[in-house]
Amino acid sequence: MRRDLGMDHLPHRFMNRWIGLGTSAVLLGLIAAVIGLQSGRVRSHIPYLNRPPPTPTPAGVVLSLGQPAALPVSIATAPVVAAAVATEPAATTAPTIAPTATSASTYIPTAATTPATPTAISVLPTVPATATPVPAVASPTPTAMPEPIPPAVFLQPMAHWFQGWNQCAEVSSAMALSYFGNKVEPNSVTAVLRPNKDWKAAKNVESPYIADYLRGQGVQAQAFEGGTNDRIKRLVAAGVPVIVGQWQNRTDHAGVGHWRVVRGYDDAKGIFLVNDSMIGAAVPLTYAEFDDLWPLYDYVYIPLWNDRLAPAVQRIIGAEMDPNVNAVHAVTYAESRAKEQPTNAERYFGLGGAYFKAGDNAKAVEMYRKAKSMGLLDRTPWALWYQSWPVTAMVNLGLDDEALQVAQENIKSAGVYALMRYERGRVFEKRGDLAGAKREYQMALVDNKNLKEARDAAVRLGG
Repeated sequence: MRRDLGMDHLPHRFMNRWIGLGTSAVLLGLIAAVIGLQSGRVRSHIPYLNRPPPTPTPAGVVLSLGQPAALPVSIATAPVVAAAVATEPAATTAPTIAPTATSASTYIPTAATTPATPTAISVLPTVPATATPVPAVASPTPTAMPEPIPPAVFLQPMAHWFQGWNQCAEVSSAMALSYFGNKVEPNSVTAVLRPNKDWKAAKNVESPYIADYLRGQGVQAQAFEGGTNDRIKRLVAAGVPVIVGQWQNRTDHAGVGHWRVVRGYDDAKGIFLVNDSMIGAAVPLTYAEFDDLWPLYDYVYIPLWNDRLAPAVQRIIGAEMDPNVNAVHAVTYAESRAKEQPTNAERYFGLGGAYFKAGDNAKAVEMYRKAKSMGLLDRTPWALWYQSWPVTAMVNLGLDDEALQVAQENIKSAGVYALMRYERGRVFEKRGDLAGAKREYQMALVDNKNLKEARDAAVRLGG
């Protein structure tokens, strides 16, 4: 009897099951629609998520590594100018213009061929040898003019990757190396520069460590400060990719330090084209925005080149290939930029970085304190995640208590900071607290096992 009752209700049970499944499907559809709508609203407020993927189709000269630049590039090299000769022209002939050797890259207008009016000449009497000589009139010195470069250049091929957690230095290194045919992948770079994974790794890699890694990959590289838009354009025009350290942007990622690769520019549009590990390949960045995002990092740039490109790099960078000369230039340039905007704390912080690299620790700390007093760390409290020089300068000056405090604040906020641990170790070692110093050096190696300074210090103390 019970079995018959179950059989009588079997169709109803199937019907209820289908109704339940249908209701579930409708509810899931509604939930998915709401999530999609909300996701769209969120993306609309985040520029780098909402921006369509850029298409690398720049105008102008497209350079590959095996192709020389369309125009030779140099820094402030004057064209050949014929010196004025103090000879008297013949009375019946127009003065002739000595031809100047003209390269394919420089346009020099030719002189008009219309005959000039004959010049009347007065014959001067012979001057006795004992007479006072007439002083010669000095010819004006020609103004040095930079050689022209193409109005638009794009370097290819160059790979692009999106970054993992705080991985912009490694991805930028891999992208720039790909231009030279090096197939290293970002995670391989991370294993060297930031060996801990994800959030346990350092927040940033500073420029000397990037340049050192790149040199180990078969190219030449050097970190410079005091860069300008014109300097970057000239390097790119010569076929040289450039890694730059800047803020990510002034909107959704304001106050986040970032490395990106400059691979092109377009004067008509007023833009650089950058491979950005957070946005995409050949991303346009206006000249004005590029310059605005740069000061806190002392206008740092890292060009990469091979032997064929070396002469062009030498011409463009000139005497600043010497780090000491570059350091002096960086101070002068940062000072001039700070005077342009005396209320801009970032420019004083960048000036402090320039002083530090020039060896003036006292001025470096003075500029750090000035930037801090102007509210820099209130607006961007993590600015020191990306540059540790203020603490190093304090330790160098014996400002140990301030150094310990600033270092500890940034270790706490960043969570991981090998360089700050190392500087704390230096303070304890100076004070004779060898156990405390050894502990800090070992903690630095926990944060970054490849930090040579900490490893050498720990070995020195028997750890």
